[in-house]
Amino acid sequence: MKLIHDRLNQFGNPPDLGLDKRAQAQVSVFFTRPFLALHYATQIYTARVVLALALELGWESRLRKGATLEELIHDFSPQSRTVAEWMLPFLSDESLLHREGDHYFLTGEPLLDLAEIRAFAEAEAPGHGPNFDLLDAVLRQVKPFFTEGKSGEQLLFDLTIFPLWLAFFRNENLNYYPNNLLTLIALREGLPTGARVMELGGGVGSFAQLLARDGAEAGYLDRIAEYRFTDIAPTFLRKAQRDLRDKAPGLPFTFGALDINKSFEIKNLGEGLFDVIVGINVLHVAVDLQEVLRRLRALLKPGGRLVIGECMKPDLAHPIYNEFFFKFVKSFTEVDLDPELRPCSGFLTPEVWEKALLASGFKNIRQVPDIRAVMQLCPTFYVGAMTAEA
Repeated sequence: MKLIHDRLNQFGNPPDLGLDKRAQAQVSVFFTRPFLALHYATQIYTARVVLALALELGWESRLRKGATLEELIHDFSPQSRTVAEWMLPFLSDESLLHREGDHYFLTGEPLLDLAEIRAFAEAEAPGHGPNFDLLDAVLRQVKPFFTEGKSGEQLLFDLTIFPLWLAFFRNENLNYYPNNLLTLIALREGLPTGARVMELGGGVGSFAQLLARDGAEAGYLDRIAEYRFTDIAPTFLRKAQRDLRDKAPGLPFTFGALDINKSFEIKNLGEGLFDVIVGINVLHVAVDLQEVLRRLRALLKPGGRLVIGECMKPDLAHPIYNEFFFKFVKSFTEVDLDPELRPCSGFLTPEVWEKALLASGFKNIRQVPDIRAVMQLCPTFYVGAMTAEA
């Protein structure tokens, strides 16, 4: 834990990120000791879980001698490649494996102690145990993905893990909260009176809840004439219809199923209807990103805005701990690629997002706040929000 303490001691007062006074005060939480401690602890915990997975798969003897990706996965399901080719560089970056060319080596005693990290996180940021429970559950569940070729979706989203996902996607979770807060700040800037807003992939409804609370406090909630909540999953949509009017009072909800990878067929959904379309960690699962962005632009009024909150990578070539869950999910990995506009699946850099948005006809792209500036201040902060005008 000395490494985390050394990192935490580097931070002082929150920097000026060029936001308005209220937004600046809200994002100051990102530079507090509990927030940073939790993020560093989660990164280290994830790395040790990934190493434990490698050992449970029986890779230790091969890694002791030095092994390539091919040598590790040759007797496992073909789908194992997608995850293993992420695991090995990640473990190397986290100094849990040593890399020489295309060979990876395990030396010394494996660092697998999770209890010390949990204890540290509980002392620094109490109440975030469910985040680590989720990582533990993934470790317990995913071995058949490699050994039997079972679906990642089936393994990670069954009824035993579902409550842990609900606990993760909450505004009270400092690991997830920045996704919602930065997107909220971007959305409320210039929100017109009588705005029609559509949320893509609303999930458990935590963004709508934050918007309702913040809008009521700051007096802009009555600018929203319609808030259309959409999701692809019937479970989330039913839960939203049942709960959100009470949990997000004041938002004028309508509801509809929507799959961004299919024709947008919602009742009364036509072109040029919305002032704002918002999506948090949704668009990276677009199979054809350019096609989806063009469809979304067509749904916006002239000058309307697409507001996205996404996990942002500093560098496409290097794995980040946030990707671990999603590398098992086909919707994250099986997408159409383009060398300029979508060089890889999953999370992208801010620069690639800007290129993709401009290429699909959007203009006046803005980052809220400057994503690279935040990354430089806090290297493990991988979240950003962007707005783009139709």
